[in-house]
Amino acid sequence: MIDHEQTHHCCRGRGHRNGGGERPGQGHRHSHDDAECALNAPLDADPPLTAEAEAAVLAALDDEYHARAFYRAVMRRFGEVQPFSHIEQSESRHIAALTRVLKHYGRTTPADPHDGSPAIESAVPGAFAQACAAAERAEVDNDLLYQEKLLPQVRDYPGIAAVFSRLMEASRERHRPAFGRWAADR
Repeated sequence: MIDHEQTHHCCRGRGHRNGGGERPGQGHRHSHDDAECALNAPLDADPPLTAEAEAAVLAALDDEYHARAFYRAVMRRFGEVQPFSHIEQSESRHIAALTRVLKHYGRTTPADPHDGSPAIESAVPGAFAQACAAAERAEVDNDLLYQEKLLPQVRDYPGIAAVFSRLMEASRERHRPAFGRWAADR
């Protein structure tokens, strides 16, 4: 089992491994995703926000808005189905983490331009397995966006980089595999 305590500092003191209630050596599974850990990433040590870093946060936010809007559109077509309903909630937590970053720097959070848009609605495939496959590809693209473009833009911001890394990990380690399993099972 993965030792989440080593990588998820948000869990210290919350009743997880040796933080209260678990015996040494007992594993633990998160009841939350990396976005909740990202909500607690320290930002106070980061320098003032440059235009480049702000653009990276806004690009991340737009990508998370886009994903959530697509997952909501899938649910409007197919009903409250897994894994979309669970991952849509996760995307909302990702948005909250990025909103926290903007708020920390005194910036306003732009409204979601994607939710309910005709372009998003028309992008939903007619078959559920195809919707899962499209979502899996979008999660791959999300991972690459963080890895190749956004993280390099915030290299001087360890707090923002921690938020981006945790959101990228959630996409890579949980969202993408979930959509892949559902696409394969249909």
